[in-house]
This record gives sequence, structure tokens and C-alpha cells, in this order.
Amino acid sequence: MGDTDMAWSERKTDYGKGHYFNQMGLALLVLVFLIALSLAFFPEDVRKFYLSEGGPIEVFSAAGYLIVVATLVREMSYRDLLRRWYLVAIPIAMCLRELDFHAHFTTHNITKTTLYISPDVPLLEKLIGATVVIALTVAFYFLLKDGLRGFVHGLRHGEATAVAIVAAIGCAVLSKVIDGAPSNLTFLGIHLTRIDASTVFEEILELGIPIFLAIAAFSAFPTQDGLAKRAAGQVAPNKPRSVT
Repeated sequence: MGDTDMAWSERKTDYGKGHYFNQMGLALLVLVFLIALSLAFFPEDVRKFYLSEGGPIEVFSAAGYLIVVATLVREMSYRDLLRRWYLVAIPIAMCLRELDFHAHFTTHNITKTTLYISPDVPLLEKLIGATVVIALTVAFYFLLKDGLRGFVHGLRHGEATAVAIVAAIGCAVLSKVIDGAPSNLTFLGIHLTRIDASTVFEEILELGIPIFLAIAAFSAFPTQDGLAKRAAGQVAPNKPRSVT
């Protein structure tokens, strides 16, 4: 019980905040480096492999989500995992989506209305797709319901976990904007074709999502070494805030 309370105290006081901000800065530099490497140095065939389905960027993105899941499973108690199942379910779903599981096993993408309205799609596929979508909707609902207040509080106080989550959200939004720009501008009479540069930015920004989520997970659950030093008085504790 004492170890659990200590871990919670560390999370609330954002132990080692500067260290995790340094990690975020390094992650940003890595993403910029990967973009520059692809655009400036890779020939077209290497770039296509680099960004292809099953290529290095997609594999590293999927692995990043698994790191998030592994961190949560390792650090959270069995009771907390059952109560906050959505924290694990969402990154698992994002990992599977990165590997295109949402389109591999059904006639159409499960996020597309075509799957549910087409008479050519078997009923079982429609039921499976609807079940997955409903489950994820419920997961996001509980995530916002249980975590939004703490997230906003952390963001207002500059806590590393909240800032890392914002960075992950920013990567997701920017990648979607870049991905949807050609089709979204068509109705204005602006016709754009996808170019290599936009694909590079989109795919590497998607890699940034699990990277920043992993940093958020590391920040939320300090290492056992850090906790041990804190317990031994080697690290001066911050004055805990009231949680009432």
C-alpha cells in the first residue's frame, strides 16, 4: 500500500518534470531529423519503403503504442487496470489501426459508413465493426469523464504528463489535416495531389503520437529508482498539493 501511495504522490507532484521535458525536446528533434532525412537524402525508392505499409516508420509507430501499454500494465495495480481498462484499450486499438487491422479483416474500413450500409457486406462483419466502434466510443467517453479534469489541472500547472499528451494530440491533428487536405479543399475548387513531402510529414507525425504518449506514461509513473531515492531522502520532495 505504501509503494502505491508513494507512486501516486510522485504522479501528483510531477516528479522529475525537467527530465521529461528534455525527453520531449529530444523527441521533437528526432521527428525533425527523420523528416529531413527522408526529404533531403533518401532516393524515391528508399523513401517509399521507409513510409510504406509494414515499413520502418509504421513498425516503430506500432511498437511505440506497445511500449505505452507495457508501461501501464507494469506500473498500474490489477485493480486499477480493471477500473481504468480504457487506458490500455485505446493504445492497443491505435496500435492495431497503425497496422491497418481496421481494414484488413472486413470488406471495408470499419470507420467508413460503407461497411454498414452496403448490402454486399455480411451481417457478421457489420456487427463486428459496430462492436469495435461502440467499444472505442465508450472507452473515450470514460477517458474524458475520468481524466479530463486532472488533465486540464496538469496542463494549467505545466505538468509533463499533460504537456506530453497535448504534444501527442497535436501530432494526431496535424497528421490528419495533412492527410485530408486534398479532399477537404476539393469542394472549394482547389485540387491538390498528394506529394512525397506531405506523405513524409503525415507518417512521421503519426510516429510522434506514440512517442509522446510513451513520455506521458513514463512521467505519470516514475521509475522505481527515482522512487527509492525519494524514499531515502536523496531527492527533496515537492510540497504535495491538496487533492480535495
